[in-house]
Amino acid sequence: MARDPYDVVAHFDRLPDDALVSPPVTAILLNCTDRHLRRDPPIPRRRISARVGGFRVGDIRALIRGLAASPTA
Repeated sequence: MARDPYDVVAHFDRLPDDALVSPPVTAILLNCTDRHLRRDPPIPRRRISARVGGFRVGDIRALIRGLAASPTA
């Protein structure tokens, strides 16, 4: 049974950097759409199998820290 993406987001701080999260979870964290992640992902997507993939938690954290540290125009 699939977990609710918001449950995963609520426990995101406890996940190890090497964990993989689904595109819907990544979209919530990065405030973008699933479609954007498919067409122009800001971080590499990791494949588990030919049809299943996700985004590494450590990569998401680094991107969020980079966005948070950059000045806004």
